[in-house]
Amino acid sequence: MTSRILLGLLALCFSLRLFAVDNPYQLTTEAQLPALAPQLASFWQQHAQTGHLTGVDGVQLAYAVLRHPDSKGSILVVNGRTESLMKYQATAYDLYQQGYSVYLYDHRGQGLSDRLLQDHDKGHVNRFDDYVQDMRTLMEQLVLADKPAHLKLLAHSMGGAISLRYLDRWPNDFEAVALVSPMLGIRLAPLPDWLANLLTRLLDWLYGLFGAESPYAPGTGPYTRVPFPGNELSQSPLRYGLFRDLYDAQPQLRIGGPTVRWIYQSLAAAELATDSGSRSQVPLLLIQAGGDSVVTPAPQDRFCALRQAAGHPCEGGQPLVIPGAWHDLFNEADTYRLPALTAVLNFFSK
Repeated sequence: MTSRILLGLLALCFSLRLFAVDNPYQLTTEAQLPALAPQLASFWQQHAQTGHLTGVDGVQLAYAVLRHPDSKGSILVVNGRTESLMKYQATAYDLYQQGYSVYLYDHRGQGLSDRLLQDHDKGHVNRFDDYVQDMRTLMEQLVLADKPAHLKLLAHSMGGAISLRYLDRWPNDFEAVALVSPMLGIRLAPLPDWLANLLTRLLDWLYGLFGAESPYAPGTGPYTRVPFPGNELSQSPLRYGLFRDLYDAQPQLRIGGPTVRWIYQSLAAAELATDSGSRSQVPLLLIQAGGDSVVTPAPQDRFCALRQAAGHPCEGGQPLVIPGAWHDLFNEADTYRLPALTAVLNFFSK
């Protein structure tokens, strides 16, 4: 906890501009956000075309696309668990300002897409592969239908595992891939993965015997607004507050803890993503948050080691570590967010 407080103080120093942070692309900074908020809202209304596609089992998937009139390339953003495309408005703005068209969507069971259970707060999926099939539907019906030039993939957290499972089956759709804090392992302390897998499968089976929904994973529950002190996602009070304010203003975006089915489905998928995803030969950058307490770094290291051994290494040969950064790098303090997005843009520009 002491180290987290020190890291938070360091982030605050940067946000107060006591230290300089390189920003060669003139990306949105924390200092600009309060004044920029009306402009961001206007930008979204003017440029974002929204709609729904039909995914597996008829689930309606929300999407948004911002087509740049002078596009130098396109980026598909695949977000993580509990997230929504609406949370990525500032990131979409930054990418658009660099000349990219941007595609975003919400996974089944969260955001503006259909929920899967009566308790809409539960983060749930029946089969992890449903996420992958939904991504294929979006690609076929929206992204590839636009015939985009220089298509890139930018994925965060759970979106990283989904994207790697996708690349294992459709390896040639993207020119380059950037994975940010990818979910290749989940922190489930104090339980080892094998025991968490066994217990969650057992609980899911027992509830199913009585016709009940898959329950929340132990220690989790419905959505609550976690206060900034004690959160595990971001060291930026401003960006974290804006994210929580968004969910307060639009309650349909809220999602609570995962179900036990989501846990064991995701544990298996993360392991598969680490192994099979490393076979993809697409140029790939993996950014690791040095202070991440949500996903584990060891599988990310192993993933890049597997790619190295296969002769198509991660950019730089290993994960690019942002020291001290927490999990949600797109909503982190400038000292962490700016280096991460700058690395992505440098990589995509090659």
